[in-house]
Amino acid sequence: MAEGDRVAGFEAEIASLRAENAELRDAISELRNKVAELEARLGQTSKDSSIPPSRDPNSARAEAKQNRAERRKAARSQGKQPGSQGRHLAQVDHPDRRVVHRPSACAGCGGDLAGARVVGSERRQVFDLPPIKAEVIEHVSERVMCCCGHVTNGAFPCEATAPACWGPGVKALGLYLTHRQHIPLARAAEMLSDVLGASVSTGFLAGLATLGGRLLAPFVARAKELLAVNPVIHADETTIRVSSEGWWLHVMACTTVILLVCHEHRGRDAIDAIGVLPGYDGVVVHDGLAAYDYLDKARHAQCCAHLLRHLGKAMTHDDTKLWARLMTEALLDCLAAALRAADDGRDKVPATSAGRLKARYRHAIDVAFRTLPQGPLPRRKNTGGWAPHQRDSYNLALRFRDDEADILRFVSNTLVPFTNNDAERPLRPAKLHDKISGCFRNSKNAEAFATIRSYIATAAKHDKNLFEVFIELFTTGPWLPPDALPG
Repeated sequence: MAEGDRVAGFEAEIASLRAENAELRDAISELRNKVAELEARLGQTSKDSSIPPSRDPNSARAEAKQNRAERRKAARSQGKQPGSQGRHLAQVDHPDRRVVHRPSACAGCGGDLAGARVVGSERRQVFDLPPIKAEVIEHVSERVMCCCGHVTNGAFPCEATAPACWGPGVKALGLYLTHRQHIPLARAAEMLSDVLGASVSTGFLAGLATLGGRLLAPFVARAKELLAVNPVIHADETTIRVSSEGWWLHVMACTTVILLVCHEHRGRDAIDAIGVLPGYDGVVVHDGLAAYDYLDKARHAQCCAHLLRHLGKAMTHDDTKLWARLMTEALLDCLAAALRAADDGRDKVPATSAGRLKARYRHAIDVAFRTLPQGPLPRRKNTGGWAPHQRDSYNLALRFRDDEADILRFVSNTLVPFTNNDAERPLRPAKLHDKISGCFRNSKNAEAFATIRSYIATAAKHDKNLFEVFIELFTTGPWLPPDALPG
């Protein structure tokens, strides 16, 4: 082989190795970025991301528990705090039964006290349960023949649905135990059987949920009616398991009503199926999910608690902590101004104060873009040039810039709250049910659970006795919320 051919071969091989080396360098860089991103995900908690507290690692839970204990120790002593409304068991003026304990003999000389004069007394009242036993009421429908020869049957009451059946009190207690206190069916059946002295089956308790869901149809219609006319609606969603499949539990809440609805999907299909938000022209508070963007008649407000968590994550990195801190301070000062305006009876923050606060808000965004890497954001993740946390900060800054009106809606309208907690709280019992009882066996059970929880949460908003509203459900029909909260 000629010397020139050998040299050409070596040069081609070197060029090939260089190209391969460049590809390997790019692959290594991409893998490093992917590892960094996965490590960042593993370190996320409910304090710096949108994951629920139930998914926090044990170390984060222990730290949060310790931090809570330290804050409480520093801020206040244990027990009832000065000025808070206390609760205690107080004597009543008219007890159900009075038992007099009169001494029969003198403790000093041993003399008989049968005719002695009473010179004083002391009262103590014991609040206790009477013996609990199922009361069996037999309803007899008589057939009566008129003089004309026609026979008329007497009508059974609505609770007498079978030759032998449980009454509204037992049904109400069953739903209260399983859907308010989240006691598993087997344990609730055992408890009722022990207390009532009659066998209560798990099948009966399981059937109560579907029966209650059917009876609550007028309540659901009333809830949708009240939601549609409320100026502010909170919306959110979370995953639930239905027959081991992933479904979504949607919530829509306002000052008077909470409505929970199950659906197979999370986005527009579910929103349209629920039927409250399409055509709504008030303010919808949510966490920024794009599925709500098509509601063009409504104004939008984003949950700032979610944004603060994302900012908290950005503050853990040296190159993004400055703008994240500035934005956090701006948001919290906006909140303080909105609360002061609401206390003063204003419908929005005064223009002068609002202008200063918005200037600080926009300054934080400017700082974000100045401190992030120069040049365009890579279209794909982990392709070099941008670390994962820088990409996240860039997208977060874009969100603050493009959605300013929605994020600061609480400044221009003091009826709009800073967070979306009114929608997030009603979703927590679904997670509790998931932990205790596992997935729902079918969609009917999931829908019944959502409807019953809507009834419970709405009644609690109106300070109703939840056991009594369940009795009302099984006798005269469901309790229906009024137009406005009492007081």
